[in-house]
Amino acid sequence: MRTNWMKSAVLLLGLSLSGTALLAQATAAPETTTQNATQRPQLSADQKQKLGDLRANARDQAAIIRNDQSLTAEQKQAKLKALHASTREQMKSVLTPDQQKAFAARRDAHKSQFAAKLGFTADQQGKLKDLRASTRQQRQAVLTNSALSNEQKQAQLAQIRQTAKAQLATILSPDQLAQLHQMRMGHHRGQM
Repeated sequence: MRTNWMKSAVLLLGLSLSGTALLAQATAAPETTTQNATQRPQLSADQKQKLGDLRANARDQAAIIRNDQSLTAEQKQAKLKALHASTREQMKSVLTPDQQKAFAARRDAHKSQFAAKLGFTADQQGKLKDLRASTRQQRQAVLTNSALSNEQKQAQLAQIRQTAKAQLATILSPDQLAQLHQMRMGHHRGQM
């Protein structure tokens, strides 16, 4: 179970850093113009270099944190979360305000496309947002509870996952659940 938790933490960091990969792959142009929400904002060569360096540095630091045997799982998660926040802020400082808006618009467009693919209603989207927030709060409460042993925390986190999964099944239709599962499997295989 501990490896599953670590994989989840690594996946979260990887997903957050994968957004920066989009930045590094954008074509070179010193200025952005008005962008379509699905187009990549144009980055200068200097911006690409800086963002690539930040991403590589964050990846190295995350590996060091994950392999530090002196840290507990909670300490590792806290350090990875702080690293993610710090890296994100540094990356934002490299981008112009227009580029930041363009990336935010692109991210929102992708979320909308995802919801449209699965046919989420506005009600479902609201319930899913509430479920994510509730699950996040429950996980944080368990992870910061120093009275629990690591085994107890793992058991409670597993219970939170199971409960969230059951609640997800009450929010989404069976077809939506099946399609979500297929999309997740495709993403894990690099097919999305």
